[in-house]
Amino acid sequence: MHYIKAKFLDTGQVLQVEGIWENGINRDDFIVVSSEKGEEIVKVIGLSKEPSQSRATFLRKAREEDIRKMEENRKKAENFYNTCKEKIMKHKLSMKLIKTYIPIDDAKVFFYYTAEDRVDFRGLVKDMARVVRKRIEMRQIGVRDAIKMMGWLGTCGDVPCCIRFAEDFESISLKDVENQNLPLSSAKFTGPCGRLICCLAYERNNYLVKSILPEIGTELCFDGKILKLLYVDPLMNKVLVEVDGEKEEMNIELLLPFGYEKALKHCSTRSCCKHLLKEDEVASQIQD
Repeated sequence: MHYIKAKFLDTGQVLQVEGIWENGINRDDFIVVSSEKGEEIVKVIGLSKEPSQSRATFLRKAREEDIRKMEENRKKAENFYNTCKEKIMKHKLSMKLIKTYIPIDDAKVFFYYTAEDRVDFRGLVKDMARVVRKRIEMRQIGVRDAIKMMGWLGTCGDVPCCIRFAEDFESISLKDVENQNLPLSSAKFTGPCGRLICCLAYERNNYLVKSILPEIGTELCFDGKILKLLYVDPLMNKVLVEVDGEKEEMNIELLLPFGYEKALKHCSTRSCCKHLLKEDEVASQIQD
C-alpha cells in the first residue's frame, strides 16, 4: 500500500493526505486540505510505503483563488510577524519569534516561537488581538523544529536531513558518537540546531555487532590463547587484539557466537545494547 505525502508550508512537516483524490495531481502540486489548523494549502511530495503520524483530509486541488489567498495571507503574516517582534520587545519577553502563519480560511493566526522557559504572553496576545482582529494561537516549538521551519545549512555543507526528507526527529545521544568510534567532541557533531546531528542514527545498524561483543579491554580465551580486546571496527570487519604483548588484527566474525545474525536483527528493532555507554558516562569523557 502506498500513502500520498505532502508538506505543510508553515512547519515543513510531512503529512499523510487522506480522502478522495482527483485525477491529474502530481508531485509539487499544491492542494487544499482540512487539518487541525483549518483549511490550508500543502505541497505534494510523492508516494511512500510508510504511514505518517500527521494526517489531513484532502479537499481539492488548489485553484487560482486559493493560491492568491495564500499569497495574500503570507504578506499579512509578514506584517504581523514584524509587529509581534516589536510587542515582544515592549513586554520584555524571553522568547524568539520564528514564524507567523495564516491558513487560507483566515480562522486563526499562528505565531511559532522558541523559549527556554515558560513565557507569560497574555499581555502580548492582548496587544496583538487589537492588531490582528482574529483568533490567535501561540505555539512553542523546539530548536530542531525551528531549523526545519527557517531553513539552514548543516555541518556537511548541505541542507539538513530534517528539512529535506526526515518526517520525525530521532533521539540522538552521545552513545551514538562513542559507539561509532568517533572523536568524543560534541562540537564536531552538532547541527545548526545545537543538537547532535540526526544522521548519526543512520549508521546505528552498521555498529550493532559491538553490542554482542565483550567490552573493550576484556580478556578472552581463543584458540588456546588469552586475547585482550583493544578495538572493534565493524565497517572494516576487523578487531584489534593483544596476544602475548603483541597487537594483532583479526576477522571480527571469529569472535562472534554462532547465530549472531539473529541477535543483530533483534537488536536493530530494540534499544537492547547493554554495552553502549550511558550518556552521562560518555559526557564525562567529552573534550572541551
